[in-house]
Amino acid sequence: MNGRSAQYSKPIVNYLRIKKLQIFPVLKRLNFSGKLTWSAPEGHQWILFFNRGQVVYGHGGVHPTRQWYRQAQARLPEFDLSYQTLQKSLVASSTASWLDGWDYHLLHNWLSQGRLSPQALQEISTNIVADILFDVVQTPEAQYQLARQPALDSGQVPIAINEAALLPSVTDRWEAWLEGGLEAYSPNLAPVIQHPEPIRAQVSPGVYASLMQLLDGQRSLRDLAVKLGQDVFNLTQALQPYIQAGWIGLVEVADFPAPGGGDPPIADHQRPLKIACVDDSPMVCKAMGQVIRAAGYDFVPITEGAKAIPTLLAQKPDLVFLDLVMPDTNGYEICSSLRKMSRFKAVPIIILSGSDGLVDQVRARLLGATDFLSKPMEPIVILSVIRKHLALTRT
Repeated sequence: MNGRSAQYSKPIVNYLRIKKLQIFPVLKRLNFSGKLTWSAPEGHQWILFFNRGQVVYGHGGVHPTRQWYRQAQARLPEFDLSYQTLQKSLVASSTASWLDGWDYHLLHNWLSQGRLSPQALQEISTNIVADILFDVVQTPEAQYQLARQPALDSGQVPIAINEAALLPSVTDRWEAWLEGGLEAYSPNLAPVIQHPEPIRAQVSPGVYASLMQLLDGQRSLRDLAVKLGQDVFNLTQALQPYIQAGWIGLVEVADFPAPGGGDPPIADHQRPLKIACVDDSPMVCKAMGQVIRAAGYDFVPITEGAKAIPTLLAQKPDLVFLDLVMPDTNGYEICSSLRKMSRFKAVPIIILSGSDGLVDQVRARLLGATDFLSKPMEPIVILSVIRKHLALTRT
C-alpha cells in the first residue's frame, strides 16, 4: 500500500483491520491466479478473483446480487436489467472459466458484443471490489483462504483493477467511517422511518414525501446512495442524527434473487408457489404478473375487491399482495377477514399503498399485514420481498 501501513497511526484495533489489505502486494509478488475467499463467523463469504497477481473481479457478501445490480444499473441505464431479461441472457449463453459466475459472465458477454465499454466494466468491477473490501475490513473476525487456479488468457479477463488507487481509497473510506462515528452501522442495512412527525417538522414537504417513499426498509444504504448519486458515507452521515434520535431505524434486508438458476424460487414438490395480487388497477396487476411469472411462480390477478376473499379461498395462494385503497372495499377489511381464517393465518400479506403515512402502516400491521410496500414498486424489489417472506414461512 505504498508504505502507508508502516506509518499507520490509528488505534491498533483499526490497524489490524486495515492490515488485511496487505495481502494484495503479496499476491502480486507471487503472480497469484485463483480465488481469495474471506469468510465471516456468521457464514458470509467474499470472493476476489486474481489473475497473474492482479485482482479482476469480486463476488459475495451479504448482498451479492444487489451489489452487482446497483453498479450495473448506475452505469448501464439504457440496459434492460429486469430479472426475466437477465435470465434469458444467461440461458442463451454458456460459461467456461473458473471466473465465470452469472454476474461476471453477463458483463463479459456484453463486452464481447460491444454493448459494454472496457471502462464501464472496469468501473463496475472496481466498485464491487471496493464494497467487498470495505465489508471485509468492517468484519473483525474475517478469515481468508487461497485457492490457486490456472492463469486466464486476455480474452477471458480483459480488464484488471487498479489496486494502486483502490486500496488507499478503501483505507480512506474506512477511516472516514470511523471518524464519523459510523462504525456500528453497516452500509448493507436498510433505513426505515419509524417516527415521521419529528422529521416532517424539520424538512420541506417535498423532501418529506421523498424520504417516506425511499426510506421504506427495502433499500440498503448502498442501494440508496447509488440511486441518489451520493457517496454512502455522506448519505449515512446525513441520516445519523435521525438514527440516533430513533426516528429512523436500520434493518436487515434480503438480497435480490440471483438470475441464472443460482437462487430459484422456494417450492414444494407438488406444485409451484402461487402469488396473488389484489389491486383494482389492471395495469398494476399486469405489471406484477409479468415479473412474478417470469420468476417461475404462478400468478393470480384480482382486480375486483368484492371478489377478493372468495377468489383467494379458491386459489389458496402462498403469498398475497393487497392494495390498501380500492373503490368497493379496502385492504384493511380484506386483511382482517383473511387473518380470521385458518387457511390464511400464516400466509404473508403484503400491503401496497401510494400513501406515505406511518399511520397506514401501523394500522395494517395491527390487522395482521406482514409487510408494507409503497407504490410504485421496482420489479426486483417485488421479487426480493417474495423471496424474503416465502423463505420465512419455510424456516
